[in-house]
Amino acid sequence: MKRLIPILAIALIVSACNPNDLTDPTLVTDVHFSILGDSFSSFTGTVDPDTNDVWPYEHVGMTSAVQMWWHKVATEMEWVMDKNNSFSGALVSNFDDFNGGPYYGPQSFIRRMDHLGTPDVIFVFGATNDIYQRAPLGDFVYEAWTDDQLKTFRPALAYVFDHLKRQHPNAEIYFLLDMDLCLSDVTIDPDTRQAYIESIHRISSRYNVNCIDIYDIHKASWHPDAQGQDDIARQVIEALMMDFNV
Repeated sequence: MKRLIPILAIALIVSACNPNDLTDPTLVTDVHFSILGDSFSSFTGTVDPDTNDVWPYEHVGMTSAVQMWWHKVATEMEWVMDKNNSFSGALVSNFDDFNGGPYYGPQSFIRRMDHLGTPDVIFVFGATNDIYQRAPLGDFVYEAWTDDQLKTFRPALAYVFDHLKRQHPNAEIYFLLDMDLCLSDVTIDPDTRQAYIESIHRISSRYNVNCIDIYDIHKASWHPDAQGQDDIARQVIEALMMDFNV
């Protein structure tokens, strides 16, 4: 974490002296972050590329991007968002053996992870759709991944982390983990849910990825509403402030 602290310190000094909007991407001293995510992070007009599907958050009473968790993080940390490559319905893995799979398969985290810009911090927020669509867990595989293995969750997550570490060697990477993964889906047994959670912890540790466990996200229609987005932001900010000694 220490390598980003000088950058953050400069950003805070600039913000104290400069009345400009701290989300202005021309302020090169600010810490830039990108998101690789799904519907929990998508909002109309904020995704890149802009052809990505977004979830209709107006259905749960959300009317502005300022209500999204990442906007609250940017405001509190005085950071700048580089890319929000979130696609509603996307899986981490390339699993596509479900209704709609041929559409969502090409939008997996694996197939979008090359398009995150040049961030200092990367947030990976997913796994909900993998468990919801019954993607197989697969084995713990850390090299020489096959196409079939990447259709399962564990190898796919490892592949994503490996690639991001190589492509962005100086970036800090965070996985945001909803500890109540699809809890409202009573057809997903507790052992499977726990296996997903333990797998994310284990693979994150293997790649030295910071895993932020997020609890009690308030949801409507299976998605975080305004309160839920605030629940996410509050816990992410708390973890970031500890890590960056803010």
